[in-house]
Amino acid sequence: MTRHAHADQAYEVLCEGGLVLLPTDVGYGLVALGDEAIDRIYRLKGRPAQKPCVTVGTAAVLADVAVLRDERLRPWIEQIAQRTPIAIINAMRPESALLARFTPFARAQATNAGTIATFHNAGRLVTALAERMYQDGRVIVGSSANIAFTGNNYRLSDVPHEIRAAVDLVIDNGDARYRNPDKLATTILDLTTYEFRRIGINHAMIEASWNVLRQDVLARAS
Repeated sequence: MTRHAHADQAYEVLCEGGLVLLPTDVGYGLVALGDEAIDRIYRLKGRPAQKPCVTVGTAAVLADVAVLRDERLRPWIEQIAQRTPIAIINAMRPESALLARFTPFARAQATNAGTIATFHNAGRLVTALAERMYQDGRVIVGSSANIAFTGNNYRLSDVPHEIRAAVDLVIDNGDARYRNPDKLATTILDLTTYEFRRIGINHAMIEASWNVLRQDVLARAS
């Protein structure tokens, strides 16, 4: 089955309120659209309810859901996301049309204290799925397909059986591109504080690029 066929299949399941287990470049993940499926992510992972899911991002999604602390950050985000997977945290945009379609529960699980995390360059399949959802005026949220705090799973067979058995669609695409022995996840950069929240895949490269921009932004702001 082709990538686009997989995206079509996942799209249909998500629109029906289902939960999908699929590959990303940093490991297998769970994605959802409806309340029941989002709730299942938390129950299957044993994830604390106060810990938000990540929103699958593209440049268009980011423009709708987030307010950047400094507009000079936008081209940097687009450039770094072409080089590596990355998750970023920004202030939530109150007038977001995409977030307006969320139920109160989904909105609560996708945001935190007025901020929202978006996951960029997650892999061709999940990005294609996010782009199709955006065309419908919707976004999907997700989390890694593992028991909470146990590290990413880079092949489908490593995903716990209880998770694989409880989803509505499983898509297998072999080993994740960024598999590593330390089970690292995506690097997370908080652009509301200009600090890293998690050191993960390609952190050194991201940090080196970020430090150049950070110094320039802070210098001009002073």
